[in-house]
Amino acid sequence: MTNVLSSRWAVPLVLIAALIAGLFVSATAHAAPRAIVVWVDAPYKDAASELFAKGYKNRSVTVQVKDMSTIVTDLQNINPEKAPDIILIDNDQVGELAGAALITPLEISSATSRALSSIAVNGFKYGESIFGIPMQRQNVALVTNATMIPTAPTTFKKLSSLALKTVADGVAQIPFALPQGLDGDSYSTYPLFAGLGGFAYGTNSFGSINTKIVGINNKKFRKNQSQIDEWNKSGLLNSALTADEARAAFLQGQSPFWITGPDDIANLRTVNFRYRITVVPTIVKGFSTSPLMKSIGFAVTSFASQHKVLPASRDLVTNINSTVKAQTTFYSKSPYVGLPANTAAAAASPDRVLLAFGSSAIGALPYPNVPEWGTTSLALGGAWRDSTRGGDAVPAAQAFAGARAQVIAAQAAAAAPAAPAAPVIP
Repeated sequence: MTNVLSSRWAVPLVLIAALIAGLFVSATAHAAPRAIVVWVDAPYKDAASELFAKGYKNRSVTVQVKDMSTIVTDLQNINPEKAPDIILIDNDQVGELAGAALITPLEISSATSRALSSIAVNGFKYGESIFGIPMQRQNVALVTNATMIPTAPTTFKKLSSLALKTVADGVAQIPFALPQGLDGDSYSTYPLFAGLGGFAYGTNSFGSINTKIVGINNKKFRKNQSQIDEWNKSGLLNSALTADEARAAFLQGQSPFWITGPDDIANLRTVNFRYRITVVPTIVKGFSTSPLMKSIGFAVTSFASQHKVLPASRDLVTNINSTVKAQTTFYSKSPYVGLPANTAAAAASPDRVLLAFGSSAIGALPYPNVPEWGTTSLALGGAWRDSTRGGDAVPAAQAFAGARAQVIAAQAAAAAPAAPAAPVIP
């Protein structure tokens, strides 16, 4: 009997075993593809989670919170298996990340390029490549107390005259609230710098920064820099004024003019007087009073290739995140006070004050994204500080010549080969 039963069930048992094995093979073959991992700073978790909620095709997208201020060091020392595929960064981090080969170049179509702010896109260019897609942008502008100054001045000379008159008449205490302080402020002073013919760096044919071309104290700027001495002598500018003091002076109705950015929109909504937001008026004919445009955006890491998600990550960042829908979604949840980089999404913003700041980006330049900018920014801010500090100010010609020399010396030192190590004496 035993032999009969064994014979009867032998074939079915074999078939069942084969079916079970087939199920395991099928499950393995159809396992969910690896998720795309995105790193963002904590304040951006909600915005990124909303943006990537539907994943990418049949892949999920996992958003993880990380401190992005240390992203370069973190990526250089991370276990590749735990590395992100996409990161949300400030555009000024591009140069260091790209220079260390930690992010990968992207290709964007002409249609995508046209849909985005060209200035914000240029902020993600480094060398001959684009290394990210901007999501939001911001820049400083001139904010005027319209109750105190009913008619907007069309030239900086007229602005200066009106500003000094308000103080002389006892209407205001600070003629021009330009934040500088102990360390200077190259970002806030840049519209004046550009309006006199100055620029930080030149660019290459692709639109990326060329640090070999230093525009501080260039010939055209030197021709106009004496105006800085006049602003200092008249009291229009005083570098002792800090960002907090400049803010307080304007908000309290003690200054007719203020240079600030969208981060102060919440403060502007508290004032009890009318104000307008515009570009800084022309200082010298032929030169734009260009502000610097900062931006944030997504970049694809070099680890995406190792994780076999590079094509998916690139498509997600370049072709999906750049759309009106994606940028509007991110903007609606983002804590960053700036318009979407997509121009159509920006135009649809219901925030009229933010739109005014965005409209003041005429002639703006991308915020420098090269590592050298740290030294250059300090030198440029220092020249403004020293040449507008009142009675003991350094002449502008001397201050800006010194700043240029400082930048060039720093570049030369960085390019010099490292000294050979001293021999070890036994």
